[in-house]
Amino acid sequence: MSDFLLTEQPIWFIIFCIAAGFGYAVLLYRHDGKLKETKPALRKLMFGLRFVSVTIIAFLLLSPLVKNFSRTVEKPIILLAHDNSESLAMYSKSEYLKQFLELKNKLTERYEIRLLTFGDRVSDSSKIDFSDKQTDISELMSDVQSRYFNRNVGAVVLASDGIFNKGMNPAYAAADFTFPVYTVALGDTSVRQDAVISAVNHNKIAFLNNEFPVQVIIAAKKMKGKSAKLQIFEDGKSIMNQLISYNSDDFFTKVNFILKAEKSGVRKFIVNLEYLDGELSSQNNKKEILVEVIDSKQKILILSDFPHPDIAAIRRALQTNANFETNYFSTKMFKGNVNDYDMVVLYQLPSVTNSAANILQTINKLGTPTLHILGTKSRVAEFNKLGAGVSVQHVANSYDAAQGQLNQNFKLFELNPNIQSLFLSAPPLQVPFGETVAVSGSEILAYQRLKNIPTEKPLIIINSGESSGKPKSAVILGEGLWQWAMQDYKQNQNQTLFNELINKTVQFLTLKADKDRFRVTCPKLVAENQEIKVSAERYNKSYEPITDDVVTFALIDSAKVEYKYEFSKSGSAYRLDLGTFPPGTYTWTAETTIDGKKESKKGELSVAEINIESENITANHAVLKTIAKETGAYMFAERNVSAVYDSIVNNPNIKPVSFSEKKTESLLNSWILFALILILLTAEWFLRKYHGTI
Repeated sequence: MSDFLLTEQPIWFIIFCIAAGFGYAVLLYRHDGKLKETKPALRKLMFGLRFVSVTIIAFLLLSPLVKNFSRTVEKPIILLAHDNSESLAMYSKSEYLKQFLELKNKLTERYEIRLLTFGDRVSDSSKIDFSDKQTDISELMSDVQSRYFNRNVGAVVLASDGIFNKGMNPAYAAADFTFPVYTVALGDTSVRQDAVISAVNHNKIAFLNNEFPVQVIIAAKKMKGKSAKLQIFEDGKSIMNQLISYNSDDFFTKVNFILKAEKSGVRKFIVNLEYLDGELSSQNNKKEILVEVIDSKQKILILSDFPHPDIAAIRRALQTNANFETNYFSTKMFKGNVNDYDMVVLYQLPSVTNSAANILQTINKLGTPTLHILGTKSRVAEFNKLGAGVSVQHVANSYDAAQGQLNQNFKLFELNPNIQSLFLSAPPLQVPFGETVAVSGSEILAYQRLKNIPTEKPLIIINSGESSGKPKSAVILGEGLWQWAMQDYKQNQNQTLFNELINKTVQFLTLKADKDRFRVTCPKLVAENQEIKVSAERYNKSYEPITDDVVTFALIDSAKVEYKYEFSKSGSAYRLDLGTFPPGTYTWTAETTIDGKKESKKGELSVAEINIESENITANHAVLKTIAKETGAYMFAERNVSAVYDSIVNNPNIKPVSFSEKKTESLLNSWILFALILILLTAEWFLRKYHGTI
């Protein structure tokens, strides 16, 4: 460590500081008559105390700085990452696991060791219990890249069977690593006799009395000449079956069924493939699927005076939501009844060529929620009369090119914050030029960003209608939405962000007003490795959120075992994290008291079983070899795990690194100097007081 003294003024100004201290002491002690009777040695001591203290104070006026240089040596970090998924459960009590932990202890003597486990998620836990339901090796790669960026990572030791059933191919994810990844190949690569239900494709939502497809994908190895029955069960009863004949030792087929949704609620179906003698496992012959059957769809009507790519983009977005049924008509061709629809999208209506007065009057009379989209063909003056939540003083034939700026204070519903990146990268919308004002009771979802400068002008606005008593409405003040959808695909290889923006806006508009003073939101369907999160809200008579009392929650499983909880207060609402639960069907009850009256809510929760680890039990050592080769390392068999130590120790690139740190501090902040000045002046004062010179 090295220290250097600097000042904002030339360093030779210290001479003036010394002179000031000396001069002040001379003036004080040379001509003070009270000191004539004082011993010369004592006068010199007090003179010295005053000289030093004043010199230090004067020196501080030069704003002195201390520049500190320190050097730190960082040992190489070795990351030991172990697969914790169920496909490796056979290693839970094996000799290999002891050898792996011995490797960890041996490396600890020379390196900084971090033990990670991965499967469903990456964890710093040192517990290897092979309990994770899925394997995502790419998430491990991403986690290492982000958490250990700019750190001295010497190497990663990756122990796995190479099977991944979540995330991207880890061989691609490791391509950017600047350090070696030594892989330990676990599991068995030999092909064994077995049949497996690889996947069951189905709709997560179906509508009451409608038919829905179920596709079962079957793969089999070394089963040629045998046959097995494939069945689908509901409530213990077989409702579909088909005989599967294995005509190849490398068999693959897709079997399609059509089921009917005859009961509302979450319905559980068991897909079972008959187990035959000699198969490696029976666990992968059965899959459970859950389908939520609902008894109504929200019908959305889209009206316009002319075709436009924006309309196609909006329809595609709404079609991704099974709860919505969309119909598009031009105003001239629409002969239906607006009353048959839950919401209407009005694209540039009223337009310059069509006032659509009759339709708009009907919509207003029925109180149907609306989504207005303005553009270059909109008759803005007529639009202002509709009271949609915003007023635009449009300058005729003038338009701005506006991007979006997400309003961070928007609270009506939650949006993915990544939508802001879409707003900034997508081409601007064509919006009417002129003063734009949101009316009272409206909330701005996004502001206009003009020439890359944020403004207070609304671009997307939502009116809940609560303060005005009018129906819900939303306004997008520009055309060109199709370009947002295209940019989303270009940026993310999907249109998820754009679809979410449209769908959540429409969901809010179609949601019926809930006047219940106690509301509980609990998922109906979760996977067994997914955490269950529940929220609750309580309201007073003015429908203002309150949190002045407790909310309890009871979860009951199929064996009638009850689990009791209490919500935690979170802002103006309540939150409860239940963690994960075993597969099964649960009922729940939430209770509270409002104004002395007991309130309760009840519901049902289904936890779906995940058995994906049993679908493929043939180890994929090829991907482990690729990862090692791409990063300049080697793959080791499980019996040679101890050899990883020698390979790491003999790698000349795995070595400590040193780095220096420069730090500048002002002496004005030094408590030591402050204490020294205080001691000097106090000592001088005490001596003068004691000898009667004050």
